[in-house]
Amino acid sequence: MKNFNHWIDRGGRVPALKNMIQTSAPGSLMITGEHAVLHGAHALVGAVDARVRVTLEPRLDRTVVIRSSLGTRHMPLAAADLSPPFQFVGHAIAMLADICPSGFALDIRADMRADTGLGSSAAVTVAALAALHVFCHHAPPSSPADLHRQALDIVRRVQGAASGADLAAAVWGGVLLYRQTPEVIRHHGHFPPVTLAYAGYKTPTAEVIRQVEARRACAADGFRDLYARMDACSQEASQAFATSDWRHLADMLTNGQRLMEELGVCDPTLAAMVSRLREQPGIAAAKISGSGLGDCVLAIGTLPDDSAFPYTRIPVQFSPQGVMLESVCIFN
Repeated sequence: MKNFNHWIDRGGRVPALKNMIQTSAPGSLMITGEHAVLHGAHALVGAVDARVRVTLEPRLDRTVVIRSSLGTRHMPLAAADLSPPFQFVGHAIAMLADICPSGFALDIRADMRADTGLGSSAAVTVAALAALHVFCHHAPPSSPADLHRQALDIVRRVQGAASGADLAAAVWGGVLLYRQTPEVIRHHGHFPPVTLAYAGYKTPTAEVIRQVEARRACAADGFRDLYARMDACSQEASQAFATSDWRHLADMLTNGQRLMEELGVCDPTLAAMVSRLREQPGIAAAKISGSGLGDCVLAIGTLPDDSAFPYTRIPVQFSPQGVMLESVCIFN
């Protein structure tokens, strides 16, 4: 497997004749700065070792077939279906359809369940775009930043407001201090062990954002101060990653959890999960990861295998790997 920056040949291009292209991109976890990042603040986001893999095989006609655990879809290349559950992939196909040399089949396989978050929508968008670029241009996108911009355009078309933080993790990998402009500020490659617990349900991110924005419209000054404190928390947490100061990182997660509670996105189940995690041996801190009102709680540290913890654990860790071209098979 090859990292994004090293997946081209010595001449600067991927060979043109191919009968299979396989790409992958990592899922992600928000560490700090959720919601505030939509308003110019920094966020800290990390790629994880759970990935989405996309395999593209050319067809002899102008038909596109998408297959995944969510179902199968057939559609004309010239009229991409943009409806769920393949809306992100559909938009990626529509973006490049005019220059595709033929139809193709896309097989999508994910290490994570679609209902547990982990940035799966961002990962499939990035992996699909990367595969389509190789198919259409015989080369990857001109730069990671270009791939990120195209993916962010797709996500905003689908769901409206989006910061692009999870897309940045899918493209670059590692833990990133991120801001919408000028995007990636710092990149970290050393990580503490983490525990991730799932609430058993997830409120769609767009709906949580809608609720928070409605409250912000009625208390703009208070939210401005809250987002400034979230911004400072993200920058301090980034510095903790830079120095591998996991005790200080735990303090920032604890602070970040208080800020998420103040934001109003910590429901009773999430509050109980955070409390139970903090009681466990080996756990230094716990915080909501993501938009809130369900989904996941992130903790610094590791639970013992025999720990009496009543919530579903998701076995992931931070990962340095971003989008990758895993294979290109060449016709003889």
